[in-house]
Amino acid sequence: MAPVSSYLKAFVAASAIGIAVRQTGTFVPKAGNFPKTGDDTIAGGIFCISLTDLGTYLSRNPTSGSTSEAPRGTAQATSGSGPYPATSFLDPALPKHTIFAPKTPPPNNVSMPFITFGNGGCGTDPAPFKNFLIELASYGYVIAAVGRAGGIGQSQSLVTNHRDGVDWGYTGKASKYGNVNTTAITTMGQSCGGLEAMSTAYHDERVKRIVMLNIAIFQDERRYLLQEIKVPVAYFIGGKSDMGYTNAEKDYKLLNAGLPAYKANLDTGHGGTYTATNGGKFGKAVVNYLQWQWRDDATAKAILLDPKSTGSLVSDKWTVEYKNWT
Repeated sequence: MAPVSSYLKAFVAASAIGIAVRQTGTFVPKAGNFPKTGDDTIAGGIFCISLTDLGTYLSRNPTSGSTSEAPRGTAQATSGSGPYPATSFLDPALPKHTIFAPKTPPPNNVSMPFITFGNGGCGTDPAPFKNFLIELASYGYVIAAVGRAGGIGQSQSLVTNHRDGVDWGYTGKASKYGNVNTTAITTMGQSCGGLEAMSTAYHDERVKRIVMLNIAIFQDERRYLLQEIKVPVAYFIGGKSDMGYTNAEKDYKLLNAGLPAYKANLDTGHGGTYTATNGGKFGKAVVNYLQWQWRDDATAKAILLDPKSTGSLVSDKWTVEYKNWT
């Protein structure tokens, strides 16, 4: 089995006892059982796997392979490479989150899409993703990441925590950071945080895009829930040594017919490149996806879809597949 990343360790090590806040109701997957919301008593929500089942899954589905693109060397802390130098904020109106946004609000004619972010392991400290999230924010995005430095008094976050971020952004409480576009909301997350993001987006018409990082549904009996995903989904996966690889291949094929979807793999393993300067190649890939989706940026679109374009993901050694985009 490939070396276990810190994100996977958090996912495996968190105990059920450590989840201080319980959501009501226990979801039992069964064909035709579509609950009203994506909440569940387990971290990650209805698309996620219980800690008990996770151990069984990992013993039966070991991962192996190279991680030639995993970060090496010392990363630099920057304000991002985008036009709006960014940083992190603590906002009393959203006390269990960290906000990533431009240091100074961009001009009012710059419409700023809004993102919520779930951490690896459904953790409650977004520090491991700081370089990546600042990079995204520097292109004119406001991000509400679940948790604060040191955590928020529980070992794992829940869908309710993630939804708090959506509520905060949608109701205009992020306006101090710029002209936030509440019709352009993305839920995003890495590992367990990605399943949390999908569970948050489930049946929530405010969410228009889902970005899954190094993750997809573990259990075949839960895949029928993908029928209820009605917005474009993008998967950025760490290659065959990533535990998200096999399941992303399955989920991508099972998305509703005609639904736009994007899938890219880079040989990093489960940890991606989030800790690298400006989030490394995952930072570049996700920024360009967002710029294409929310700003109709033709150059960004070409980087994602055209292998021959300057700076394409393919030239960065990503393997790319997509469908239902024009």
